[in-house]
Amino acid sequence: MNSSSSNNRIDHVKKYLQNEEKEIVDLACKLINTKTENPPGNEILAAQVVEDFFKSLQIPYTIHEKIKGRTNIVGYIGKGSPSLLVACHLDVVPAGDDWKRNPFEAWIENGRIYGRGSSDNKGQMASMMAVARFLKENESKLKGQFILAGVADEERGSTLGLEYLLNECEVKADFAIIPDVAHNMRLIDVTEKGTLFLEITSHGKQAHGSRPEMGINAIWNMIPLLERIKQLKFQKTSHPLHTPPTLNLGSIHSGTAPNIVPALCKAQLDIRYLPDDSADTIISNIKNIIKAVETQYSAKFDLSVISNQPPTAVPINNPLVDLISKHTLVVLGTKPQPKGMSGATVTKQLIQKGIIAVGFGPGDETEAHTTNESISIKELVDFAQIMALISLDLLM
Repeated sequence: MNSSSSNNRIDHVKKYLQNEEKEIVDLACKLINTKTENPPGNEILAAQVVEDFFKSLQIPYTIHEKIKGRTNIVGYIGKGSPSLLVACHLDVVPAGDDWKRNPFEAWIENGRIYGRGSSDNKGQMASMMAVARFLKENESKLKGQFILAGVADEERGSTLGLEYLLNECEVKADFAIIPDVAHNMRLIDVTEKGTLFLEITSHGKQAHGSRPEMGINAIWNMIPLLERIKQLKFQKTSHPLHTPPTLNLGSIHSGTAPNIVPALCKAQLDIRYLPDDSADTIISNIKNIIKAVETQYSAKFDLSVISNQPPTAVPINNPLVDLISKHTLVVLGTKPQPKGMSGATVTKQLIQKGIIAVGFGPGDETEAHTTNESISIKELVDFAQIMALISLDLLM
């Protein structure tokens, strides 16, 4: 394509999506107004908004539910290869307290959409629905396939959502972009730390609080263990795209009353480890610490793995990074930088299936899960423009 044709296409796409601003806002508000707090989920409420939209444009779609009401909806535009999947989640975290208004009645203020899920992830879904409209109108020009999925259960691990779609529903793609990374389109998520959740149980012996020598205090034994685990040495401590590994003591539960020696104490750890490190090595090192403390204090501990999501990475020079950089520069005048994430997104499940997947999207990184959550309307329009241009380049 010559430069004149390319410029004409860019201008056409930008103008088309700019004219979709009202629809993006309307769709975002409709999605926000569906109460899909997870738990319990009820993603079917938001999926119905997407289904009505697909029906209005005659976009073929499938619906998948592992559990009734925990709905995933997947729309298809075009056929053939390559295929690009964009997945936005329809569930949201619980609203919490202290909102200025009802968090499930979206409102507009100072160029922003407010409401639970506006930034995480319903605003992005509205943007992508506008892109779907554009691509449907240009479907005859596509040689590949665009797949837009509204998925369930992302906020609680994706067992009923994208993981289910990939493992049991035969949803496949060559490439995937997940708009669940905010950072105002300045960052491309190409690698994520491993996420290891552990639970340690300290076993003691219950006794009367006035005769503690007759019991074994599970809390007292847990304290020196946690102090030593706090000093845990990681095998890998640096990475060019990541911050250092982290260890967080997330919870301790024990005891029923001050006058009872507690027989049980449970602590939960959140460990984020770097690519090229190993969960097995980390667990082995913690087991060695446990043995040492057991010997010194005549204590007894159990260690269990709650979950382990290994680190994932895709090459920085993959086609998606190139296209995202190219078209973000066109629309925003800046190039996003490939980065590593400490948090986990569903790119992990996609990469594990051999799909080239990255995270990229609009929104402020400080907005998700907060009171009075919001997102910029302009960013949603800009994002739609970028994603439409990416889709055309990849699929035409």
